Amino acid sequence: MTRTRKGHKEMKHKISKVLILVFLTSMLSGCWDAIELNERLIITGLAFDPGEEPGVYHISFQGAVSSEISGGGGQGATPVFVFSGEGRTLQEVLSKMSQGVPKIISLSHVSVLIISDALAEQVGIGEFIDFVERDPKTRITMQVLIARETSAKNILTVTSPISSLTANNLVQKMNFTNRDYSHNFPSQIDDVIRGMVVPGGGPTISGAVIKTNKAAENEIDNGNMAESGSSKENVSTVLVPTFVSIDGVALFKGDKLVGWTEGNEGLGLSMIRNKAKGSAINITCPEDGTGTIAINMNFSKSKVKGKIEDGRPSFSIDIKQKGVISEAGCPVILNSGDVIQTYEKTWNEKTKEIILSTIDKAQKSGTDVLEFGRVLEKDRSSQYKQWKEAEDWGEFFSRSKVEVNVQSIIIHTQTRTNPYSTGGED
Repeated sequence: MTRTRKGHKEMKHKISKVLILVFLTSMLSGCWDAIELNERLIITGLAFDPGEEPGVYHISFQGAVSSEISGGGGQGATPVFVFSGEGRTLQEVLSKMSQGVPKIISLSHVSVLIISDALAEQVGIGEFIDFVERDPKTRITMQVLIARETSAKNILTVTSPISSLTANNLVQKMNFTNRDYSHNFPSQIDDVIRGMVVPGGGPTISGAVIKTNKAAENEIDNGNMAESGSSKENVSTVLVPTFVSIDGVALFKGDKLVGWTEGNEGLGLSMIRNKAKGSAINITCPEDGTGTIAINMNFSKSKVKGKIEDGRPSFSIDIKQKGVISEAGCPVILNSGDVIQTYEKTWNEKTKEIILSTIDKAQKSGTDVLEFGRVLEKDRSSQYKQWKEAEDWGEFFSRSKVEVNVQSIIIHTQTRTNPYSTGGED
């Protein structure tokens, strides 16, 4: 009898659980805001340019044609397309787009944001960064580029035979040039935001320019480079007529563009900021002054120390770099330790020259993109705190004294020691 009652209680308990579960399930509304994938338009790139009126912006979107990139055999159309609109805010333009685009615009896959140099110089980039960062659907890992001497829209429209998605192509270029050349380094939304709040300084953002293939430039009107780059013919020929190149680094003070790095200044910036991963360095042969030794730099580490002397900031930069000899155009015996030391000293001098030129550019631009102020801030300098609170640090940075020390190490000469110009014996 006791067992029967116990069994009834267990059964009632199980039935109660089932009824509660059914009741709770009935209260679920499901995915009420779900949007089917075929109702979305995936945006891969954004571009901001000045509008026709003050305070109005020309915003361009690069959309992916899913049928052309899915691998299922498309219709032979371009894999991306660009459409634009004007408005005072990004949200306004997105809303207007519903009048001409039969899909919901999705910004969750935007990989690159391009801002024209004219806009960055005249208006600043803070407003556009705010547009993008505030939207919870966007990613702060998207990279930022500055369109140099052209519109941001033009950069977004140039196609490439290497990558079907132009925006992804720009991101890949940025990552690989940082790895192999280090005159540029990636700047994500988060990096730009942190740079804009540096006292007396600002972010550093790589530039993008449209270039033409010299072998095909006679066939292209210089005024129509962007039009040539956006055509399907740009990816259907052996000699690609038009392409986008990562070139120069934009220097900002606050959120406004104040200058550009030129030549090796970008490499110096990467080295000071510990962003350099690898580069090619050419050294003129000290023996005859005509030949060249190529060094593949594969390691670079910098350390900045700061102090204040007689009311003037003073900094020392210690750089350690390593590399290998990848080409030898000098008639020298490279298995000699004395010869290797000679080239290490020459490499030291050239690197020091590059670093000093970068510092000079930053000081003349009046912006602490080198983040020297943070060195003094870590040391809890009371004088720096006063400069920071008075917003005078940019001025004192421009007058600061900087000493550069470089230690270069040539690890080896790869699979060969002596060049053939010495007689061929290894």
